[in-house]
This record gives sequence, C-alpha cells and structure tokens, in this order.
Amino acid sequence: MNDSARPLWIFLHVPKCGGTTLKAHLERHFTMDEQLVEFSDWGRRYRRDRGRPEFADRSPEERARAEILAGHQLDYGVHRLVPGAREPRYFTVVRDPAERCVSLYNFRWSRGYAPDDFEAWYDGWYRPEQSDHIVRFFAERLYGANLPSDPAQRLAMAQQLLSLCWFVTTTDRWNEGLDFLSDAMGIPADWRHYRAAGDSIPLPASHPSQREVLRRRVTLDDALRQRIHTDSPGDVALVDWVRARRWPAAD
Repeated sequence: MNDSARPLWIFLHVPKCGGTTLKAHLERHFTMDEQLVEFSDWGRRYRRDRGRPEFADRSPEERARAEILAGHQLDYGVHRLVPGAREPRYFTVVRDPAERCVSLYNFRWSRGYAPDDFEAWYDGWYRPEQSDHIVRFFAERLYGANLPSDPAQRLAMAQQLLSLCWFVTTTDRWNEGLDFLSDAMGIPADWRHYRAAGDSIPLPASHPSQREVLRRRVTLDDALRQRIHTDSPGDVALVDWVRARRWPAAD
C-alpha cells in the first residue's frame, strides 16, 4: 500500500446495481474517507458531520492516501485529483433494467418515498424519469448532463465509457466479480450481500441507514419484465452488450 505506483480503484456506482454490497465490503478493509472515499450525498454528510474537507479541497499528501474512489457522483477523469503515477482502474456493475426498477421501487416504498400503487409510481415517475437510466448515467459520467436526444448516440456514449473501464460485469455475475475484485485489491473475499429485501444485515457504522430493512412490495414476473424492457430499450441493449463482452482483466 506504500507503493506510489499502486493502482487507484474508481467505482462508478449506478444506483440499485449492487454497489452497497461492494462498498460495505471495502469499508471492512480500507479506512473510510481516507483510503475509501465516497462521492455521494451521504459521503458528503459523513464528512460534514465529522468536520472533514471534501476530497478536492485536501492537500496532495492527503489525496495521495486514497485507494478507492466510489459513488454515484463520480465523473470519468476524477483520478486526476490523486497525485502520482497511479494507474486508474475504473470499474462498475450493471443490472437488468427490470430488476433494477423493481428493486428501486421496493427501496423507495420501504422508505415511504413511493406510493402503495406501483402502477401510479411507474407511470407517473419511473417511466418519465428513469427509463434508460443506466445509459444516461454512463453517458453523463463522460460527457456531462447536456446529452443529445438521440437514443443511439446516448448508447454509443455509454459504451464508450464502459470501454475505458478496467472491469465491468453484471449483477447476475456479481458473486464472481466480487471475488475477482477482492483478489485484485489484495483483500479477503469475505463479502456479504447487503440490502436484499427482507435481509437485516447491518451496514457499516458510516452509513446513515445502518439497520434499515427493505421490504418487498412488488415481485418481478415475465409480463412486468417485458413491459420495463420495452420502456428502456437502451438499458437492455447496454446490459446485453456487457454480457457479450469479456473484459481482459477477468479472463
């Protein structure tokens, strides 16, 4: 860990795509907000509550201690904040959009942020706000929020970013991905799945919803899967593209 040429790991965390399990695992092996730095609303809350500066405002010596940058609010190029000749290893995980949709609904419903009526939530919020969210997430990480309206261009932008990543996988292969990443980082593969509906494994103390238990209001079936796939064709195409492509680092 004292080698200035060690890799810098950067996790682009698409919401509801298995990232909480990874970051909870990493926090067991890396010092929170020094080696493992969270770029999200709760990461900023963690720093504010402890009087810690934002990462960009720290001295070069402090920023050089980072091993992993992670979160929903990272853009490609953030590695330039870390001094030294470090190899940036961007990585991420993507999820079938239908599975992500149902997970997101159950998550928001458990917190009281979604109505009991799934249909009202889907038609009134999810479809206009979240359709092809995964494609938009990656395109914005590379190009910013002012994206072209053409879905094909957005998909190409998302694929371009993923092509720059050191490793990409899907949630249906996440167990193998967690083992692979743990080995590459030199830490034990002693991860556990967090935030599965009905699961009460406590999150690390740094997390603001440490003991939250999510409930399952909606279960995915074939008809609902097809409906969501029809409304998010770009996300379906991107996940299929990832499944068809082998990242050399994992071979």
